[in-house]
Amino acid sequence: MILRFRSPIALLFGLLVSVPNAFAEEAPPPAEPGTTSPPEVAPVAPVVAPAPAMPEPMPAPEVTAPAAVPPAAKPLRVDGPDGTNIRLGLLLQPQFEAVNSPTLGGYSQNLYLRRTRILLGGTLLGKVDFFVDTDYPNLFHTTNSGTAAAPEYQKATPGMNIQDAFVTYKPLAGMKAYADMFKIDVGYMLPAMAHNAVQGATTLYSLDYFSYSFQHSGSFSSTSSPVGRDVGVQVRGLVIDGHLEYRLGLFQGLRDNRTGTDMEARNFFRATGRLQINLLDPETGFFYQGTYLGTKKILSIGVSGDLQDKYKYFAADGIVDLPLGPGVVTGQVNFAHWNGGGFLIPNLVKQSALMGEAGYLIADIRLNPIVRIEHRWGSGAVPDETKLGGGLAFWPNGHNVNLKAFYARVKDTLNGASTNYNQLNLQMQVYFF
Repeated sequence: MILRFRSPIALLFGLLVSVPNAFAEEAPPPAEPGTTSPPEVAPVAPVVAPAPAMPEPMPAPEVTAPAAVPPAAKPLRVDGPDGTNIRLGLLLQPQFEAVNSPTLGGYSQNLYLRRTRILLGGTLLGKVDFFVDTDYPNLFHTTNSGTAAAPEYQKATPGMNIQDAFVTYKPLAGMKAYADMFKIDVGYMLPAMAHNAVQGATTLYSLDYFSYSFQHSGSFSSTSSPVGRDVGVQVRGLVIDGHLEYRLGLFQGLRDNRTGTDMEARNFFRATGRLQINLLDPETGFFYQGTYLGTKKILSIGVSGDLQDKYKYFAADGIVDLPLGPGVVTGQVNFAHWNGGGFLIPNLVKQSALMGEAGYLIADIRLNPIVRIEHRWGSGAVPDETKLGGGLAFWPNGHNVNLKAFYARVKDTLNGASTNYNQLNLQMQVYFF
C-alpha cells in the first residue's frame, strides 16, 4: 500500500562524527659525538670516541581513510590584474531512458543528452562575480506529435537557451572576515526556495532534481519553462560565523495584463526569502550542492517562502552530508507547498510534496547506493503521485566524471483510480568549471 502523506513531516536528525588524529612523536636528535684530548704526558695513541647511538626509528604514520573521491579538476582559467579572472567550463550528460505507459504497451527508449551546457564565469576587480551558462535540455529526445492513427515523432534538435545569467557584487570582499556577510545578486537566476531547488545541476546527488522541486516553474507566463529561474535582485549572506544564511529577493513573477484603462505590468513583484541554519560547515556558493563527497561536513536545516499577491509557496528542508566510517553518508528531505490562489496563477492549484533521498558512498570503491522517495498530493485535477526508486552512483572522478543508474516506480491516483508505470535511466556526466 502506498503511504499517503496528509501533513508536513518535520525532520529531526543529529549526527556526530569523530575522527581521531594521530600525532607521531618525533625522536630526539642524536647527541653530539664526544671527543677526548690527549693527556699532558708522554704521547700516546689518541683515544677514539665511541660512535654515537643511532636514533630510534620513527613510528610509521597511522593510515587514514582514503579520500572519498579525487580532488576536483581545475577549471580553464585566465587571470588578469587587480583580482580579475575568467573561467570556462562544460557540462554534458549523455543518457539512456526506458519508460513504459500505464495504458500503452511496450517501452519508449531514447538515447539523448539530458543537459548540454557551456559555462562562463569569473571575477572583476575582486568584487564582482559573474556567471552565464547556456543549455539545450533533452537534446534529441523524442516527443510524439501525432495520433494513434498517424503516429509521428520528432527529436528535439539543437538550439540554445540562456540557463543562468547573473552577477554578484561583494562590497565586503576586501575584508576577509566579513566577505561572506553581504552579497547582492542581480540577473536571471534561481530564487531562494527549498534546498534542492537552489542546487546546481552539476553537483546533484542522485540522477536529477526532485520531481516536484519546480512545480511553479511554468506558472509565471514565460514563453517556455525557465526551470525555476526568474529575473530579479537578491541579497544574501552568512552571519554568526557562517552558522546562519539569509537570502531575500524581489523577482518579476507574473505581470498584470493591460486593461482599457491601465497599463500592463503594474502589479508588485514576487518576493522570496530563505533562512538556513548551518550546524557545521556553511555552504558558501550561490548554488548549493546535493553532496560534497566528503570535502565538507554539512548538517543544515532551512525554511523558504515565495509570495506574489494570492500566490503562496513555503518549504522546509534538511540535509546531512558527512564523512562517516570508510565513506560519506548523505540524506536530504524537502517539503514544499504551493497555492496559486486562483487569481494571479490559476493554473497552479493547491498541492504539496514531500521528497527525500539518502545513500552511503563507499570510499574504497567509490560506489554509492541511493534510495529516493517522493510523494505529491493536491486538489482538483492534480493526481496524488508517488515515486519510489533508487540506484547506484559511481564517482571515479567525483562530480567531474560519474555514472548513475536509477529505477523508479510511479503510481498516480485520481478519484480512486490508480495507474502505474516504470522508468529506467542510465547517465554519464562530464563536467568541469
